Amino acid sequence: MNGKKEYIKFDILEVANACGIQFHPRQKNPAERLALCPFCADSSYHLYINPVKERFHCQRCNASGNSVSLYARIHGISNAKAAAALKNNFEWQDDKPEIYQIRQVSSVPTKPLAERHAVYYDLLQLLYLKEAHRKSLKNRGLSDEHIYQFMYKSIPLDDVFRRVVIEKLSEKHELIGIPGFYRDKYGDVQMFINRYGGMFVPVCDRDGYIQGLQMRLDIPEGVKEKRFRWFSSSSFKDGAKVKSWIHVVGDVNAEEACITEGPMKSDISSVLSNGWLFIGLPGVNCIDLLPEVLQGLPKLKKIHEALDMDKISKPQVKQALIKLNDVLDASGIEHETCCWNYLYKGIDDYL
Repeated sequence: MNGKKEYIKFDILEVANACGIQFHPRQKNPAERLALCPFCADSSYHLYINPVKERFHCQRCNASGNSVSLYARIHGISNAKAAAALKNNFEWQDDKPEIYQIRQVSSVPTKPLAERHAVYYDLLQLLYLKEAHRKSLKNRGLSDEHIYQFMYKSIPLDDVFRRVVIEKLSEKHELIGIPGFYRDKYGDVQMFINRYGGMFVPVCDRDGYIQGLQMRLDIPEGVKEKRFRWFSSSSFKDGAKVKSWIHVVGDVNAEEACITEGPMKSDISSVLSNGWLFIGLPGVNCIDLLPEVLQGLPKLKKIHEALDMDKISKPQVKQALIKLNDVLDASGIEHETCCWNYLYKGIDDYL
């Protein structure tokens, strides 16, 4: 024995695919692939993935590492747990005996809206809101009544409590097919969590049905990871994918609305503007479902684009704004861009 730890390589492109990382649609350089970085607000493909060296590096936020650390950071687990999880889903290939390649993870179709809403609603009723999270929400302008109305709850990190929640939900619902739930290697239903914890933020349609849940993570100061992530289980056995569901809050019969980024920001901004209609994109580039949302608001005559003020300085946000304006032009609805004092980043901060 030489005392060295065994190092196992995994196909980093397949790991990235399993984690839902979006590759550049046209760039096919086999030596180095471009992708959207999952750890920063990247919209211009700053993530470089080298399958030969089994390394990744983001030129925007400097996140870097190998296939194991990529999986670990995305799922909020240790490298050891990530390596163990990958070994369960990867197998040796005869043509590449020195590297593990992914087994096909069995995914399932995502259940319809009515079933997703029923599960998520009951899930949130079983959870509680930590006092630190309540204080944070109240500092941002929400009352206890608003917090109750929007159904914000803390993500359960305690294993025993989470098991109880899953068992209670399983008594009423089939959880497989609901994003965020999956089966482990023993066949037991589990729910996705992140080690940092945080709050669940319901993403609702115009009728108040919960389409999916975003997680607002308690990312420590100095850690460069995305604060908002979907509650998804697409990379797990019998897991289900999310779509880029768009949040609607406020007076759905209004003739004017604001579009901004983020369901929570939309909730807070609607409250601070006395019930204005807000349309919350899950990300500046997540506009595929926007035409459908606009069609569901037939009284809408004017839209105020109210993305964060970094749209003035960030080229990637400027590019996203061009695409958004194209969609709004195609809708035939009058629209204008709103700006305010740049010292206030978001519309919620300004309000």
